[in-house]
Amino acid sequence: MARISIQMWTVRREAEQSLEETLATLRSIGYRAVETAGLYGLSPAAMRAALAKAGLELSSAHAPLPDKEAAEATFTQLTELGATSVFPSLRAEFFADDAAIARAADAFNDVAPVANSYGIELGYHNHWWEFVRDEDGKLAYDKFLERLDPGVTLEVDTYWAQVGGVDAADLVRSLGDRVHYLHIKDGPIDTRPDNHTAVGDGKMDVDRVLDANSAVRWDIVELDGCEGEIWDKVRRSFEYLSARGLN
Repeated sequence: MARISIQMWTVRREAEQSLEETLATLRSIGYRAVETAGLYGLSPAAMRAALAKAGLELSSAHAPLPDKEAAEATFTQLTELGATSVFPSLRAEFFADDAAIARAADAFNDVAPVANSYGIELGYHNHWWEFVRDEDGKLAYDKFLERLDPGVTLEVDTYWAQVGGVDAADLVRSLGDRVHYLHIKDGPIDTRPDNHTAVGDGKMDVDRVLDANSAVRWDIVELDGCEGEIWDKVRRSFEYLSARGLN
């Protein structure tokens, strides 16, 4: 059974005001793990200590993909943070044509061995632009995966995949053992990043997504932006997932 985490980007404004209070509130709601997206001015070791003090573990980290020259320093810092999995993403221009897709995959392939040498799982986090189709109807995402080292795993943002025009549950199922992490968000299924809802309140078929693939280890709540009070949506998202047997 997959476990529940939350992407810290969801509560970034609150964390910028008081990281300690934000982490404590997440734990009081019931979350037991977070995925980081920045360190709020702390060193990796200090962030690790802050999580431990709040009673939270680190499910994973989101960070930019380093080039090969910077890889050793990047993965050293991630080790100090306590991360065992990291999921960079890439901008839309990396999926504009076959040559760009090849460069994108090769950038990951170049640093994957360095990540592995540190005991860190390197994966890829999608948005919606990876699901553009070429004139033959083939997805840029599929071309990317064909060139990507099989050891590079996947964190599927299920909402953005659905926005991109694919069925998120079918996608997650089709990826088999290659997908270990999901981003779970909900909303009207469009590209706007500021109108997400509590999980279960939008148009996503969240239950189908949750049941799609037993290889998934973590279901990570991520709400990029919401109208109204964020903590209510964070709480209701946790309650929705925990009611379905996740912990």
